[in-house]
Amino acid sequence: MRTWSGSPFPRTVRLCDVEGHDASAVIARDNGESSVIHEAPGHPGWLVKRYKPSARIGHIALDDLIELPRRMSPEDLALVDRSVAWPVSRVVDGYRTVGTIMARADDGFSWDLALLQGRTRRQTIELDLLANSDRDIRRLGLPVPTPELRLAAMREIVAVAALFERQGLVYGDWSFANAFWAPGTDRVLVIDMDTARMGKRDHLETHNWDDPLADKSRPLTTHTDRYKVALLVARTTTGLRQERLKAVEGMAALYPAYPDLIDLLAKCIGAPTPDARPRLEEILAAMSEPSTGRPRTGKGHPAVHSGRSSAGRRLRCGAPEGANVTGTIPWRPTGGRSPTSPPPRTQTPHATRRDAPAGPRPDIPTRVLHGAPSDSSAFTPQTDPGKGRPPDRRRSGCSPAWVIAVLLIIALLAVIALRS
Repeated sequence: MRTWSGSPFPRTVRLCDVEGHDASAVIARDNGESSVIHEAPGHPGWLVKRYKPSARIGHIALDDLIELPRRMSPEDLALVDRSVAWPVSRVVDGYRTVGTIMARADDGFSWDLALLQGRTRRQTIELDLLANSDRDIRRLGLPVPTPELRLAAMREIVAVAALFERQGLVYGDWSFANAFWAPGTDRVLVIDMDTARMGKRDHLETHNWDDPLADKSRPLTTHTDRYKVALLVARTTTGLRQERLKAVEGMAALYPAYPDLIDLLAKCIGAPTPDARPRLEEILAAMSEPSTGRPRTGKGHPAVHSGRSSAGRRLRCGAPEGANVTGTIPWRPTGGRSPTSPPPRTQTPHATRRDAPAGPRPDIPTRVLHGAPSDSSAFTPQTDPGKGRPPDRRRSGCSPAWVIAVLLIIALLAVIALRS
């Protein structure tokens, strides 16, 4: 079914035309801004979402959202029709907007989940269940997805998110709960689209998904969506549900052929400013084809494991996950240097130089790399072999004062001997 193009409804529907449902048609009650979600009478496969009286619904913004797919390219419209439960009509009661209509997830998104004592329960599968370990997915009786299938499903999510960004649409609520997954396939369906807005939308709290750079007093933008989508990809592909940058690091072992993708996700999650986050189109392109011919350092992804990206370096240096303060790693502490050492290198803010070494340099103490004060006390003087004390560089010769003193003593002794 085409979720927008296949709508049998006009753009505005009267409430009396979609009332009269029975209890079996109810999908959910008291869920967020909705008082009830039920199947539209006489229209199987279509849902009516009734808003609570307290919900703030702008009818102009909702109308603009409903009409937006009409202006899309054929490719974007096809993506909407297969992967987004886009609102198709606004439900009105007189002059008030009281609800909206959207497509229902088809049977492919439902599964008989395993319960205790051999019982099962049929339910629609949220992305929440895909974002689990293989063991937990198997325990629920779901087909265990391969890493490639996980990545393919998330590629479709990112394709939808990139479409939103191209259209200037702010979704703002990316999480495990706002998309469905068809088990055994890479099909997904993004839901709760009716609250998305063009340009910006009001701030909303989503536990464990909040953007650390978002000002709660200001509306959300597409830059917030970049952060949440990157986090959703990393968590779902690895099953590391509570992790942020560690989830990106975990991708390196599962997806060694996608170093560019891992680097972009790390930049999105660990960016020092919202503007520094890569566009979702870049992430989608990196997901589409494996990276080939790129030099790698050791195991896993070079940027995450060698510390060359600011995000990877914060993991190595013990900064808290989600922190967005990037420190500076000096190449050399202040103070003297060995005569055989090369000239000091210029400090590079955020340690993002591409020619940075993969590990600590031999002439930099580890405690300095990890934030110790860069003074002369960071060094331990080289000892003289076998004597346990610093070498005395003056032993190579005698000073003129010592020579004169010795000659005077010899002359005095000679005079005394002659007089005796």
